Amino acid sequence: MAIVRPLVGRAANWTGILRRYSTVEAFTANLMASGEGGAMPVVGHDKMKKEFYIKMDRTSTEKAILQYDIYRKGYVDFYHTFVPEVYRGKGLAKHLAKAALDYAVEEDLKMKLTCTYLQKYTQDNPLPQYEERIVPS
Repeated sequence: MAIVRPLVGRAANWTGILRRYSTVEAFTANLMASGEGGAMPVVGHDKMKKEFYIKMDRTSTEKAILQYDIYRKGYVDFYHTFVPEVYRGKGLAKHLAKAALDYAVEEDLKMKLTCTYLQKYTQDNPLPQYEERIVPS
């Protein structure tokens, strides 16, 4: 019985928390964006649009994006990162950056970092697998 009571108390708290949001998706997006509870955003990759993205929720078209271009065989230019204003400062861009850079490593691509956020990210995270693939802009 001691195990059940804390769970019941937590369930009651979650019900109150969920009432503050219009949908479960809105709650999840807020939780994900805040980084609370260890939630990790899901980074998608649309190769046709040449972008990595994080959707804010299932019902919205709003998303954080990192755009790129393949400007010649074996070379990628990561040129733009955008996070909607309401979600800025919550670490979403770093998840996009890591996914994009890891993709370049997996595909053995040389990287041009036109995007200033990615330039800063690689300076703050000087991993050899990234540094050896960066070409001058």
